[in-house]
Amino acid sequence: MRVFLNGREMSFVDGGYKYVFIKPYEKHGQEKIKKGHGELYLQIYDNGVQIRTLVTANEIATIINREVAIDTKNHLIYILEADTKYRTDDDGTVEILSS
Repeated sequence: MRVFLNGREMSFVDGGYKYVFIKPYEKHGQEKIKKGHGELYLQIYDNGVQIRTLVTANEIATIINREVAIDTKNHLIYILEADTKYRTDDDGTVEILSS
């Protein structure tokens, strides 16, 4: 299974990654569209974040309309804002320095 996030290939993780929003949200909506070749998941949040994920038999491709930082050790995807500063450590963890 190949996995892509914002055009970058990443490792498949059983159970997936958890999203961490730098700017919290209160409301969100989601929709799943099923077609013969796969499923498209649309998620829209009131903080402006939009996430689109296409799942097929061979691939999972996700587009998030924000810059992201991936914590590979803890399986977290930080959804950043324009002014967010962060550091990725050698062990794969992400440290948010300012937001």
